[in-house]
Amino acid sequence: EAKLGEVLSLTRSGLYKFSNLLLQRIKEERRFHLNANDIKPVVIDPVIFKVRGDIHGLDEPMQLLLYNQATQQTLQADPELFERLLAINLLAISKSEQALDATVTLTIVDTTLKYYYQDVNQEKDSLSEKLDALAFCMSTSAHPEHILSTYQVDDMPTTVFLPKTASKLYQVESRHIVQAHGGYVEITETEEKLVCLYILPIAGKRFMRLKTYDPVDLDREVAETPESLAQEKELVLLVTKKTSLTKEEVEKTIAFIKKAHGLTRRKSGEPYYTHPMAVAKILLEVTKDPEVILAGLLHDIVEDTLVTLEQIELLYGKQVAYLVDMVTHYNTHGYRFLFAQYIIEDMLSNCKDIRVVYIKLADRLHNMRTIGFRNKEDQERIARETACFHIRWGAKYNENNELSPWISELKSICRQRIQPGLLPLIEQ
Repeated sequence: EAKLGEVLSLTRSGLYKFSNLLLQRIKEERRFHLNANDIKPVVIDPVIFKVRGDIHGLDEPMQLLLYNQATQQTLQADPELFERLLAINLLAISKSEQALDATVTLTIVDTTLKYYYQDVNQEKDSLSEKLDALAFCMSTSAHPEHILSTYQVDDMPTTVFLPKTASKLYQVESRHIVQAHGGYVEITETEEKLVCLYILPIAGKRFMRLKTYDPVDLDREVAETPESLAQEKELVLLVTKKTSLTKEEVEKTIAFIKKAHGLTRRKSGEPYYTHPMAVAKILLEVTKDPEVILAGLLHDIVEDTLVTLEQIELLYGKQVAYLVDMVTHYNTHGYRFLFAQYIIEDMLSNCKDIRVVYIKLADRLHNMRTIGFRNKEDQERIARETACFHIRWGAKYNENNELSPWISELKSICRQRIQPGLLPLIEQ
């Protein structure tokens, strides 16, 4: 009976995780993603005046009352989508039943967006990161609306917003545009007044939902070369010889990451999945732990593909999922965003798990070995970051000198990439 109860408990736990996985997938499929190359600085006033002119060019009687009280007049956004956000709202609100003489009041003020995350290293409440933002409040009222000093951005709701009439479809599109930019939406409608509030971060690229690749490509082909296929065979032999993982387990995991990364390639032109394979091979120099090797193969998959942490846990268990989570640069507990470098370093500094140190340093070592394919500015930035944090961090956990060859190699590469005046950073 005890054994049966344990099986039932595991089954219920698996079903619960699977339901959460389906929910995450549904959310992801409904989300709108931006093209990273389209994000540019946008000066606000010229866009507003252009939109007003375009609407008048359509012989629409829209009248605009503009209250621009913001100190910041530029933000990072997709220029075309930002213009469309203003255009569809100003036109639709001017035609609403609540509008008097087709008049729309647009209030622009400074505010703040707050994004929560959970530090998995410490048992404490969620932490938060704040970002300067601009509030764009469009309403049928003749007076500016009150704007709060801070708005909290949560993960997308489980319910779907459905407009009551076709004339409200602009609100659906507006939600997609603003949420893709990492913003906040609040729409209030009564018989007397209609208020559409959109909060956009001023410099929020880390919080935007950006396309990394076309998911359709994943169903067609994957990036492979004769060299990458040879690397696969070599890794399977090494892992099965040095760890308890079977040939089938290793081959399935390689096939999984290959499919997930799809046609993505590295700066060198190599298929992206060759990088996690190289990391797994480096890890074999210091550990035979099968969970560490699997996590090394999977370390970029949550950060760079549509695969979720819930999927990793279902397929590989809690420990592998934990390790992948620890080396992922994105918040995986709630609203997804890219952590600032200081938060990443703080989390890693507080981590006492040597397995995380192994994976992160192996990842950094391979990236440094192939750094020559990046431009000089990136090379120096990454080398400086490596010298200031990764080398010192690794040295702190190098009690048995097992990490000494890695640290020595990292130092050597950094010396070649950092300006002479900054070399003391490496030697300290």
